[in-house]
Amino acid sequence: MPTAPEQLKNIEIRNQVLLEGLKEGEHRKFAKFLRDLSNQIIKRLESEGQTIRTKRRLQILLTDFNEIQNLIYSEYVGFLGENLEDITIDQAEFETQALNQTVNNFDSVTPAPVQLLTASRVVPMSVQGLTSKPLLKPFIKDWTTDSINRVNTVIQQGFAQGKTVNQMSLEIRGTKQQKFKNGVLAKINRDNRAIVRTAIQHVASVARTETMQQNSDLVKGYQVVATLDSSTTAICRGLDGRNFKIGEGPSPPFHVGCRTTTVAILDERFDFLDEDAKRPAVGEKKIGQVAADKTYYEWLITQSAKFQNSVIGVNRGKLLRNGGLTAEEFGRLSLDKNFQPLTLDEMRAKRPEVFEEANV
Repeated sequence: MPTAPEQLKNIEIRNQVLLEGLKEGEHRKFAKFLRDLSNQIIKRLESEGQTIRTKRRLQILLTDFNEIQNLIYSEYVGFLGENLEDITIDQAEFETQALNQTVNNFDSVTPAPVQLLTASRVVPMSVQGLTSKPLLKPFIKDWTTDSINRVNTVIQQGFAQGKTVNQMSLEIRGTKQQKFKNGVLAKINRDNRAIVRTAIQHVASVARTETMQQNSDLVKGYQVVATLDSSTTAICRGLDGRNFKIGEGPSPPFHVGCRTTTVAILDERFDFLDEDAKRPAVGEKKIGQVAADKTYYEWLITQSAKFQNSVIGVNRGKLLRNGGLTAEEFGRLSLDKNFQPLTLDEMRAKRPEVFEEANV
């Protein structure tokens, strides 16, 4: 099977970088719902006085907690679902544009929105570590159920152990000394980040696959392209660079929080596209050739300053270019602080940068 054109691969990698920013932006939208959750459940808990006096009071409290949490999570899941639909359609449109940008005089077809949205719901997720390949909606629903149970468990165990309402409240919210990072709500927030990132990666992957299938006269397969840095998982490293026929191989996300993407492999009559292709890389002081297993930061340093700043921020962009650090050292320094949060509109506004040639 032919390989994916380098021009298309660079376009897809840039898109994935912006997609990481979109994931951060979407996760931050959960903050409003989390505040509402915190305010309502703490207010209801403190209405019990200093302690939960009887088992009957405990059951009434848990019933009220379930109602509060179900209402808030229902609103949030609906909100997230609408955003995921917009992202699904956007990523299919992007894939069509990427194919057209790579192959002149070819008019790629974007699947109909109903086809894309249906596929995002019915295509199982290939997430490692789960007991089955879940669908998107149950995957998110499981998170809401777990989140509700986490809060309720604090109350049930606190009552059994004779804890005060104030002690239970601190377990739920966390302590000011720990910047509220040690409470159950902080755990729920961290889990939300992982769920949102995984869900976005799933719908983007489905949109890409559906678009490839829609253009089967041009696309003959796909290549897995992982984000290679110190946080890349073994499964993604193992799949990186492997080629598959459409519908016959695994698709991202391969694990919770996955950043791996796919790139279309074109019909062999387009092999000429890579005749003059060069892979950008970074040496100690200059740009040159490097092996295909270069890290994410080795790739990022070959991109324009404008693109670097849009991804990691102006200050870290300057450090990347002028800080005297190797790509590996910078990667360790920036781990978990890689991407500027974006909205979908902001990501679309940056899209012209995705199709620009690297210019350092």
